[in-house]
Amino acid sequence: DAAPAGPAGGRGPALHVIAQGGAPARLVRHAARGGAGRAGGAPRAGSRRRGGPVRPRILLVTPEFPPRRGGIGTHSYEMARHWSEHADVTVLAPAAGRAGVPVEHPFRLVEVDATPSRLLRGARTAWAIHRQLAAGSYDVVYLAHWRACGVAYHVATAGRRHRPRCVLAVHGGELLYLLVESGPATRLARRLFRWTASRAATVVALGEHQVRLLERLGVGRERVFVRPEGVRVAAFDRPPAAGRLAGLRRRYGLDGARVLLTVARLVPHKGHDMVIRALPRIVERVPDAAYLVVGTGPNEAALRDLARRTGVAGHVRFAGGVPDEELADHYHLCDAFVMPSRQERGDVEGFGIVFAEAAACARPAIGGRAGGVVDVIEDGRTGLLVDPTSPDEIAAAAVRLLTDEELAARLGKAARVRVEREFRYEDVAARILAASLGGVVASPAVRRPPLPAVAEVPPPRGGS
Repeated sequence: DAAPAGPAGGRGPALHVIAQGGAPARLVRHAARGGAGRAGGAPRAGSRRRGGPVRPRILLVTPEFPPRRGGIGTHSYEMARHWSEHADVTVLAPAAGRAGVPVEHPFRLVEVDATPSRLLRGARTAWAIHRQLAAGSYDVVYLAHWRACGVAYHVATAGRRHRPRCVLAVHGGELLYLLVESGPATRLARRLFRWTASRAATVVALGEHQVRLLERLGVGRERVFVRPEGVRVAAFDRPPAAGRLAGLRRRYGLDGARVLLTVARLVPHKGHDMVIRALPRIVERVPDAAYLVVGTGPNEAALRDLARRTGVAGHVRFAGGVPDEELADHYHLCDAFVMPSRQERGDVEGFGIVFAEAAACARPAIGGRAGGVVDVIEDGRTGLLVDPTSPDEIAAAAVRLLTDEELAARLGKAARVRVEREFRYEDVAARILAASLGGVVASPAVRRPPLPAVAEVPPPRGGS
């Protein structure tokens, strides 16, 4: 494996280009002069699969990518993976310790050296974008975060006569922060966001909640494409073997218990504290009720103390973090999923992918009537919405689901049907790809035959 090299003349950050291909690809050297090698070079105008039609070319810029875990990284990976079936995709992401490790992707991955300095990260990202656009022709640039990627993109393309179509994705929390925080830094951030969003052809949002936030920030509804977050349905829809569930029950001491589950980072706005405050009322009606908490975070000690003070410590289990391969088992273990998340200044649930994961396991959910949760749970049909600050409402909803098996089964089944119809990653990716391409037919640098018909991309199940 070759060591990474910097751009021409040794200026700028090192770019680690990880090739794509049928066989496992390895780290290759980014050419210092005259463009990169076959694997490392940016797409050229008119590139096509052998014997096939010209494919659209997409540059996806993200501040987060696997193996680093996070919502933006997962979204970026799934988009790149599914788009690669219909387009030539290059992902520009921070380096994450993959150098020299064999990898296999259906897309091309270019890594930018990471740094703790936000300003330096932005400069390196802008330089890397400039290098990609100078080396090849792209139809679309998809920006996975406005501040980490959007500002860098517009700095990199300042003064360029021709620019690819720009698509900006938003996720929720970053929008609320701009609206609720104050001070000179936030005012500057709001101006930068408006400047960035005004230069995007399309802004991709997670739901109606985010559309309203965007409108308050000056982005017209007509420029917003609304999509849900995706779920790997196949990873959750098969119930585990009975022996595995029995093993989990023994691990947590839950034999014979009726289980409420939360999967979330242990931070205040997720609402673990309100579930614990509701537990005395729940246990009064359902004595064998137990609360299983999956996740880690800074609030764990406070939550343990709250459980002791409210007298329900014996009904609460803190599982800590669990491996991805065990996550579906934990959803199937529970009788109902609960996460009454609320708005805490700039923190709010932008969508709540865990509700969709629980739904993929046919589990009914209880969610807080705040943020993007209302876009995931259809109250009374796929789950129950509650006031996230009311332990009484949370307790009443939990008791309903734990004592009425017919209701819980009906809501869980409807939730599963909705996930299959609307939230499958392959369908979400297809919809975003169609919106991202928009009216693009040819790169500005060259006229080409029409793009492969977007109609060939399967439409969302259950709708157009």
